[in-house]
Amino acid sequence: MKYNGFYFYLFKHPMKKVLWEKYGREYAKKIIKKSKTIYRKLIEEADDIGNDNPMAYNERFALVFVSPYLASEKSIPPEIIQEMMRSSLYFISRYFSLTDLNTERGKEANKKNIVKYYKWYTEEKEKLYPTSFKVDFVGEPYEGACYYRITRCPICAYTKKLGVAELMPLFCELDEVMISLQHGVLHRKDTIANGADCCDYFITGDRE
Repeated sequence: MKYNGFYFYLFKHPMKKVLWEKYGREYAKKIIKKSKTIYRKLIEEADDIGNDNPMAYNERFALVFVSPYLASEKSIPPEIIQEMMRSSLYFISRYFSLTDLNTERGKEANKKNIVKYYKWYTEEKEKLYPTSFKVDFVGEPYEGACYYRITRCPICAYTKKLGVAELMPLFCELDEVMISLQHGVLHRKDTIANGADCCDYFITGDRE
């Protein structure tokens, strides 16, 4: 993948804050500095899924939190890494709160990137980027529902390759937090990270 340091710099502060509180200032500074180099390497060595891929941001985002885990040589527990991601989501909570999943407009905005990706990932694109996300709408509970499935996840595949697959179930749990910040509820059966065939996203407003 082409390197883009935006997400690392965006979440550098909340990550550092969690490490500072848990391990002290010097350790936090050392890990974040080392993480920056590791993050770049992770991005550049990840499978190419297309520079214009509408869902590439998901992988760039997730790998931010893989980098301190590797920088610490896994001495930071996965639960602390999850807390770093949770803090980062709350750090940008105002951005998420702009979407209200209790409204039709909010639901459309939530589904916009998935629909955009579904249209982008043509047969030709799949030949070019065979390891990218695979998305469908199989099992939609009712017409017009805010629903989709991911049946292939390059983040899961890459973390497994890196030997850090234990992080993925914890990352996936935070989908519920992200959606709650958009005034929504995620009704999920399972995830690829837990060994299922897909990650299902059926989302309703928290006042429905």
